[in-house]
Amino acid sequence: MEGGATAQLIRTLQGAPDVRLTACTLLPKQQIATGSQDGTLLLWNLAPGRPRPLKLGHHGGQVTCIKAAGKTLVSSSTDSTVSIWKSQWETLKKQKPVTLKVHFSPVRCCDLSADERLLLTSSDDKTVKLSSVKERRFMASYLGHANWVRSASLSPTASQIVSGGDDKTVRLWDVEQKTCVQAFYDSASSITCAKFGLDENVIVASGWDSSINLWDLRSFQLRQHYGRAHGASPITQVAIHPNRDLLISGGADRQLRVWDLRAGKLRNSILGHDRPIHSCCWDETSGEHFISGDSEVVFYWSLPAATSTPMDDGAKVPKSSKDGFDAVDATTPVPSCEATMPPATEEELDVPDLPSKEDRVAPMTTMETGTPEQTSLPNGSLHHLLEAAWAGEDQIQPKVDPQDKMLPEAAAMMLEKMVSDMEVLTSLLSSIEVRMARTEETTAEVQQLLQQRRAKMA
Repeated sequence: MEGGATAQLIRTLQGAPDVRLTACTLLPKQQIATGSQDGTLLLWNLAPGRPRPLKLGHHGGQVTCIKAAGKTLVSSSTDSTVSIWKSQWETLKKQKPVTLKVHFSPVRCCDLSADERLLLTSSDDKTVKLSSVKERRFMASYLGHANWVRSASLSPTASQIVSGGDDKTVRLWDVEQKTCVQAFYDSASSITCAKFGLDENVIVASGWDSSINLWDLRSFQLRQHYGRAHGASPITQVAIHPNRDLLISGGADRQLRVWDLRAGKLRNSILGHDRPIHSCCWDETSGEHFISGDSEVVFYWSLPAATSTPMDDGAKVPKSSKDGFDAVDATTPVPSCEATMPPATEEELDVPDLPSKEDRVAPMTTMETGTPEQTSLPNGSLHHLLEAAWAGEDQIQPKVDPQDKMLPEAAAMMLEKMVSDMEVLTSLLSSIEVRMARTEETTAEVQQLLQQRRAKMA
């Protein structure tokens, strides 16, 4: 990163090929927690001699987010619940968690305060909610979003909340007052991740339109804007380094990118994933390691000390037999682990509404990186076809790539949205038919009264 240091892949956690991994996080004491589509939560120990994971627990739906603080571990799911593990998860013993259900729709994100007292959740019910971990009860709701809330985070002192969702807004909340302090409308598409920076004076958010925005909370101004940060591919998650002005972002283009926030530029592009990345996070204690996860594997990376050598454009990764990534050092084998999990269907990403083709311009630092030819999804993908249709192109000749994993999920999500729209339209038509029938009945009654009156007058 700084001074030319590059990330090195030191461990690979391999899941079963028929089960999709959906979330992961890096824990203290060299542990990684992963969640899957079938609701399984696994705990991996990176220490030598313990390659197999422990099945910590199970949700009734897909695991959407995992967070840890101190001796508390929480996970959220599409079954509308949040599970809480206390203390025992560190001993690698299977246990029955405490389950909270404060939402009536899928929970997309969860977060813990540093003192392990507060639990934050965001959901498809358009709300952000705060609960007490110790008392296991709901405390407050934060209302204001007009669509699904995909991400929410507590500030370091737990005095503020930042959230973002499909209504294209990022909102700052006061925990005590339970009010929205500021709403930011600088994003042109759905918000996929919203977090605080190194302190409570900066928030960062990524979007489906491949943008990264940073706001200064002292002036409530947009300070940095990275447009097309992953070409034309959606950014799924961003993570701030705990001690330095560095940010990593993971996207549907299967790349990790490292950003120097002080210099306002891209430092590294890290290759290695064969599928869209859904999670990335730093080691919160030292920042010497970070992880990234896709639907099949989780990579554990090290961050060497800075050197004075010239900067490289890529990271050191072992050569892939599938895509043949360039390898700086492929002589050392990378240890891997395998998990035994039940089968599940293959999905890749949650696909929100089609983003706008225009990027917003920041008042201070604006950055354009990458080209669609280099980093976008394949030209035959549904994303490309929808953008072409949105732009009004007369002739669209798709060339569907059979390897494109985004197409089935994107098509399914689009079909689901079309079905939902049709249901609304059908309901509206039914209402109109009822009103028309009532109008016809009233008209017939009026005509009958007029005829009776005419008959009496005659």
